[in-house]
Amino acid sequence: MIDDALRAEYSAAVSTGGVFHRDDRGLIEVSGADRADWLHNLVTNVVKTLTPGEGNYAFCINVKGRVVFDLNILVRQDSIWLDIDRRWIDTAMKWLDRYVITEDVVLKDRSGGQDRIAVIGPAAARVCEDLRFGNLIPKAWLQQESRDLGGAHVTMFRHDFTGLIGAEFVVVGDERREAMGQIESAATAAGAAMIGSRIVEILRIEAGIPASVSDIDEDVIPPETGQIERGISYQKGCYLGQEVLERMRSRGGLARKLVGIRLDGASLPQKNAPIFAGEAEVGRVTSAAYSLALDSAMALGYVRSAQASPGGDVIVRDGAADIPGAIVGLPIGR
Repeated sequence: MIDDALRAEYSAAVSTGGVFHRDDRGLIEVSGADRADWLHNLVTNVVKTLTPGEGNYAFCINVKGRVVFDLNILVRQDSIWLDIDRRWIDTAMKWLDRYVITEDVVLKDRSGGQDRIAVIGPAAARVCEDLRFGNLIPKAWLQQESRDLGGAHVTMFRHDFTGLIGAEFVVVGDERREAMGQIESAATAAGAAMIGSRIVEILRIEAGIPASVSDIDEDVIPPETGQIERGISYQKGCYLGQEVLERMRSRGGLARKLVGIRLDGASLPQKNAPIFAGEAEVGRVTSAAYSLALDSAMALGYVRSAQASPGGDVIVRDGAADIPGAIVGLPIGR
């Protein structure tokens, strides 16, 4: 269950803002003259038409169309940053290196030389203005601004990873602690409260935003995540695994879709707990949290498209326990 302190964190994040130290993300730097064309041929979204300061969300997939990892692409003046879940950094480095043949491309893992802090909710825009990173509100997802702050180099990009408007700050350099302190102080002055990973998880599940590793794993094909508009370009031409995704699009249907499930009670099912509609197994749970907006447990999971419409009754079988539930529309209103 959710105690009063967590309810206060949630309320603060939604109403005034939250600040969250991120240690869950790694950073790979791609440099070299061929970096944009090379990366363009390996991911599901466009790269070579992006200009410095722009970015995209994308997937790297294998020849069968299954996800290897997902990533945020941040185009800089002299390099491209790949923002990736830390648990996938080693996999990503090995996978990407495999496809550097004769291209002028250099890969470096920069995860250890960066710190992260994110400000979400209404306070995010004021923090960006106060620290002279410009107006956050009109910025597109992953659009960036960079400047020196407290002796360190800071890149801010818009990242609504919880479903609330968000500004994520990547701090590099020897004086990172000073810059991180200034960002945190600005967030506090703007009314943001410190929040933890449990609140972040609740918010993003209510928003229906799939998370790396949890909801996006090697069994997933990108269109099933619901992130087609954000993460897949069907006009960009050939890339690794493109034939599978194009075949799915041309046939006009998906076998499975990511959905939200409102569950009776407060028990949270484990990852991969099977989902049933009647006697038929129709999917699996990928992540779960207690939703404060619904005041009940909630899960994200993949179910057959025929059972994916909001309102449909399901049962999640978690070990010996059967948890009744129903498909809900996403995002959950607050």
